[in-house]
Amino acid sequence: MEALRRNKFVKFGLPMIIFMVAGSLGLREFWTLRLYLRDENNRKMTEEEVKKLQQPGRQFNPEQELQALQARIDITKWEQTRVPRPDEK
Repeated sequence: MEALRRNKFVKFGLPMIIFMVAGSLGLREFWTLRLYLRDENNRKMTEEEVKKLQQPGRQFNPEQELQALQARIDITKWEQTRVPRPDEK
């Protein structure tokens, strides 16, 4: 028993090997959990979700949007105003 206490491998080497193996196993578990959560976020969509996305919505037409904006805003009558700076009060 006294010989084991004086042995440098038992005192320093064996704890280091145990630490390395335990760290490797622990990292593997954390890595699999990370991959599982990533896969859960990138899972396949169900049929119900696909149908929900394929429902017809409002069609976007840039020309119609431009005409609607021009109807609301008159760009011929405007006045330039100076915005006061923070130190000009």
